[in-house]
Amino acid sequence: MQEELSEQVDPALLQLLAHRYGDGLVYLRDDGERRLFERAVNLGLVDREGYLTPAGRSLIARFHDD
Repeated sequence: MQEELSEQVDPALLQLLAHRYGDGLVYLRDDGERRLFERAVNLGLVDREGYLTPAGRSLIARFHDD
């Protein structure tokens, strides 16, 4: 599944996942990120409440440069 996700992940999605509080809650900087957030939920990277899932944490660890 990770390889499938890596093919679908774009830099904007990684940036969205990187904008999170210490408890893993992803926050949106503006309404324009709502669609991207929904995509992250559909991919199983974020739950409906907005918290990063284990899959989301793994993806950030693997692909995001801080």
